[in-house]
Amino acid sequence: MPEDDPLDRVRAAATAVHLAERALADAVRRAQAAGHSWAAVGAVLGTSRQAAFKRFGTPRDPRTGRPMAPADTAGVVATTEGVFAALDAGRYDELRAMMPDDVARVLTRDVVLGAWARAVADTGNLVACRDTVVQLPGGEDAPSAEVLGTVVGATTLVCEAGEWQGRVALGQDGGLLGLLVVPVGADGLPF
Repeated sequence: MPEDDPLDRVRAAATAVHLAERALADAVRRAQAAGHSWAAVGAVLGTSRQAAFKRFGTPRDPRTGRPMAPADTAGVVATTEGVFAALDAGRYDELRAMMPDDVARVLTRDVVLGAWARAVADTGNLVACRDTVVQLPGGEDAPSAEVLGTVVGATTLVCEAGEWQGRVALGQDGGLLGLLVVPVGADGLPF
């Protein structure tokens, strides 16, 4: 009797996951249509109402009147680490190209590079980013590969003589909305 091909098991499991995701999304839509709140849906899923909404919600864009589609978070880790590499190399123009104009008016060259210069004076230049993850603005891990609205790339910035916590807020379109460099373990952050 031939043994099961392990790749056949991978295919079957992937199909089962896909079907379960579709069934879950349908069940959430039905719960919403029946009047259940995002808090109730989140409680059943073991997550926050915001995480449930970001994963399954379909808000209408007030600018266009059309439903908003979730964005893929696959590139958030690479973008986050790229932002901090550009910051350490003093390549502000790369960062500016990622910012909407209203953000760039606040995160000017002097503000961004000046803040990083103060960090470098304390701990040296960036050596690596470690343990980079995708989170929601409140610090909760992003619920899936696709979410609505702002996401945060969070990483440990390993420098020559110390570490910092780095956070990058990215909008629905991948634009750079915020940048934080704070001591490891800092809490009460704006995103």
